[in-house]
Amino acid sequence: MKKIFFAFLSLLLFFSKPAFAQKYGSHPYIINNFEAEIDLNKDTSLTVTEKINTQFNIPSHGIFRVIPVTYTAGAKTINADFEILSLTDESDNPVPYETSRLKQSVNIKIGNPDREITGEKTYLLKYRIKGIVLRYENHDEIYWNVTGWEWDTWIVKASATINSPYAEIANHHCFVGSFGEKETDCSVQSSKNKIVFSANTPLEPGENLTVVTGLNKNNQLAFPGFFERTLKIIIDNSGYLLALLPLAVILIAWYKKGRDLKYQSDNVYIKQDPKTAKAKPLFAREHLPTVYSPIEGLTPAEIGTILDEKMDMNDLIAEIVELARLGFLEIKKTEEKGFLVNKTNYLFTKKGKSPSNLKEHQKLLLEKLFNNKEEVTLESLKNRFYKHIPAFKDKVYVSLTKEEVFDKDPQKVIKKWYLVIFLIGLAVSVAIFSLFPTQGNPFVFVVLVFSLVASFLVVRHMPRKTGWGYSLYRQIKGLKYYLDKGKWREEIAEKNLFFQEILPLSISLGLVHKLSREMADLGVEPPSYLNGFTAASFSSDFSSFSSSVSGNLGSSPSGRSGFSGSSGFSGGGGFSGGGFGGGGGGRW
Repeated sequence: MKKIFFAFLSLLLFFSKPAFAQKYGSHPYIINNFEAEIDLNKDTSLTVTEKINTQFNIPSHGIFRVIPVTYTAGAKTINADFEILSLTDESDNPVPYETSRLKQSVNIKIGNPDREITGEKTYLLKYRIKGIVLRYENHDEIYWNVTGWEWDTWIVKASATINSPYAEIANHHCFVGSFGEKETDCSVQSSKNKIVFSANTPLEPGENLTVVTGLNKNNQLAFPGFFERTLKIIIDNSGYLLALLPLAVILIAWYKKGRDLKYQSDNVYIKQDPKTAKAKPLFAREHLPTVYSPIEGLTPAEIGTILDEKMDMNDLIAEIVELARLGFLEIKKTEEKGFLVNKTNYLFTKKGKSPSNLKEHQKLLLEKLFNNKEEVTLESLKNRFYKHIPAFKDKVYVSLTKEEVFDKDPQKVIKKWYLVIFLIGLAVSVAIFSLFPTQGNPFVFVVLVFSLVASFLVVRHMPRKTGWGYSLYRQIKGLKYYLDKGKWREEIAEKNLFFQEILPLSISLGLVHKLSREMADLGVEPPSYLNGFTAASFSSDFSSFSSSVSGNLGSSPSGRSGFSGSSGFSGGGGFSGGGFGGGGGGRW
């Protein structure tokens, strides 16, 4: 029976030789056998011996082997410690080699540059790699791409043996095929501490053998301690530190130069010696001042700007209404008959009152609204007034700086820090892009975007209020609170003039609709400087007015207004080419 079997086997090999030669003989080289012996050491490092039997069909110096050493697991970069222990031929003679870094891999150029060879040659590459045995809740794991998928030739036979003397093998899996495939065309022989994987078919160019070995959690392996792991993570993921640099810079700058100053005394109603002002403690809890009335010396636009450190359209609307309250203009709601519905417009009529006592931003607003005319419609200012808004903003900021509310012009401070963060972000982006070929972690870019967005938000808070400016800010917060709560009603409900004074401020404070409802509850007529506005529909009337002002004054002709870190077992996460190891090679 044995004689018959061997006769059949010899016949099979005889007839298969031409087919083998036809398929592989024309190629410059093939790998007859790729054997990997993987020893799991107690310190969780792997000692890998790759026996690569190569057939050179044309004169060649040797092969090169590319082995990845930087990996991305989840959003984390892992730089594996890699060391070549020896490189010999089948007779245990040293073979010359050179190493170089190729992006995320080590490129090992094997062979003598002064000598070419043909025929069969075996290379034994032995190396140690550490930091790639991963820990999961119910097992530890070796997830290893044995051959790599980047070979440009056939691998006729491929196998891997894993020796695990310090941890019992609990489960296993293997994959054969192209990257990402889940085919399992391989054979497995396993025991408690050793397992052998063999591919059942030759590997074509671009295919690989990947193996997964699960280890019992109760083992003798000595994993790195907490501090060693933490330090390694920090070093390996230095790209994240770079990405967070813009945010770190602006936070430090805000802490040192952007925190508001605060008087040592809690009296917020009196301007005190600036020398007594110190940077406000980070977690200071302060009482809310009781403020019921407008704050003397501040216009609505200034109050709105102090509150949120920006001058916006609400502040501009509030200032127009304030000019009407002060008697410099009248706002009249008009109705023009349309085909289906009436069209609402607003007429601004200039009064003859001298603007000499107004602040500069108020004078500019009054001048540019009328532009030497006595009457203008709001609609006529469309695509015209927008060009004056930047100058109005500038004057508000300059006014608050002169009045020592801010220690420097807020707008200039913001522009300066926008530029600083932009330049830092640009430098960090260049650095991360240069690191990406070796780090290969795309999540760093996500963190960089977050860092830049957060940094630009912090920049808005870089203008520093003086001690007096912070006192005014607290007064404004108090006024907003008590207006919102309606705490003033019993005390001053009878003073209808209160509404006339407070209405412009309520716009800057974002409480105009609240105040409108209070007026309706108390039966208070709209202020006389708002002609055509009715008590019954004051809230909707004013909402329409605000929208119209924003749409017309802010309108311009251009239409613009100013990686795989999953286990090889769980959830179907394993696949050919996953995990660690991998790479490939070629001839030279």
